[in-house]
Amino acid sequence: MAGLNLLAAIVIYWNTAHLDEAVRQRQHVELTAEPELLAHILLTGEYRWPKRR
Repeated sequence: MAGLNLLAAIVIYWNTAHLDEAVRQRQHVELTAEPELLAHILLTGEYRWPKRR
């Protein structure tokens, strides 16, 4: 179980670092990174989108 926790922590760290880099690159070329869209990206690598009605 401890190994899975470590793996999850590594994935979250990796995703955080790369998401930060992606946002910085977009800002560098004057593109926005909408917080509303970023809120749907979970650091575990899942994407959560609200269901349309």
